[in-house]
Amino acid sequence: MPLLPSTLLRRPRVLAIWMAQLLSVTGDRFFAMAVMWLALERSGPVTMGLVAIAESVPYIAVGAFGHRLLSRCVSFRALAGVDAARAVLTAALPLAWSAGGTPAMLTVVAVLGVLGAVFDPSLGALVPELVSESDRPALMGLMDLTGRIARIAGPALAGVVVAFAPFGVLFAADAATFAISTAALLLLARATRLTSSVSRACGSEPRLARRLLRQEPDLRTAFSVQGVGVFLNALPGIGLPVLLVHSFGAGPTLYGSVMTASGIAALVGNRTMARARPGRFPTRFCLAWAASGILLIAIGAAGSLAWVVVVATAIGFVNPIISISLSVHIAAFEPAERLRLLAVNYLVMRSAGTAGLAVIPAAIASAPTRGFICGGIVLALAGTIGALKGASSRRRPVGVRVVESVGTTVSTTRSS
Repeated sequence: MPLLPSTLLRRPRVLAIWMAQLLSVTGDRFFAMAVMWLALERSGPVTMGLVAIAESVPYIAVGAFGHRLLSRCVSFRALAGVDAARAVLTAALPLAWSAGGTPAMLTVVAVLGVLGAVFDPSLGALVPELVSESDRPALMGLMDLTGRIARIAGPALAGVVVAFAPFGVLFAADAATFAISTAALLLLARATRLTSSVSRACGSEPRLARRLLRQEPDLRTAFSVQGVGVFLNALPGIGLPVLLVHSFGAGPTLYGSVMTASGIAALVGNRTMARARPGRFPTRFCLAWAASGILLIAIGAAGSLAWVVVVATAIGFVNPIISISLSVHIAAFEPAERLRLLAVNYLVMRSAGTAGLAVIPAAIASAPTRGFICGGIVLALAGTIGALKGASSRRRPVGVRVVESVGTTVSTTRSS
């Protein structure tokens, strides 16, 4: 029977990192709302796009070329330093914006993007080491839950804050969450240390990710489907309000209600995954993307507003199945390999997501229903092909090699 999250949260180290990340991710929602709104007010919609690019490009660059930088940050102490820097920069951003204008703001956002691109995969590589291998699926679901809660609570809390204080307070609140995360990471650094062999492994083989992808066809399939899915994720993200206005004359209030319902459904999906038996990878992962594609088709073909709301909510339920399936599989690898695979995953998601935001809004502007149907067909086909490819592959152990030193490897195996 899967371990319940409440059991994991009784462990001090897990509780510390979970609470710190919940606050930090919620603070990130504050930051996103504040920086985008102020960018729109001060410089217009083009600057909003530049902010998104400045924050995303570092993830692509670090994922492609930053293995040495990542390898130096695979410790809780190093990550505490990263979060401390993020706290200072976030608090200083309004001052930099006032003094240097939009160029100064974009520079700070880009630096924050670099720090985030280092922090996210490094933390993802470390967190599974806090529990035994059998408890990692439950822990991955628990960490996914932080983002699901923040997606609902973040905008709501930000709305309450700005009702009584200026927008700049949101930057201070986000900086405070980084400071709390810094303290939690320092406490974990005292109780948890990586072995020297793992630290060396993280930096000793620059082409480790390339080798892993050659050896693991299931990962190649998963990342390929992930790229298609994240690219088309701009449909529910940006295309849905266009469709609501174009086809039903609905306004922002209804869109906000749909997003809230989708967020609640994602919480339900997360808890459902926590109780589900482990599935064959990448079959479940790809089938979930295929289901998401079918739901996009259903939105495009919907003849009533109520049906659009129901189907959009169902997409929220599917999203945790996708994210948890992949994170659980990656958590089964050794820390060095886990670090590289997470960096590749962020590279895929940011590259595909940025491309989707650049292409899809203009492509569906005149005919959003057709855009949803065509995009859904592409995603359903990609997910189905990936699932069939995964199901047809011979069941075998996943070979995991940790590089102890140059020219020497130690191999372990793990059931896929």
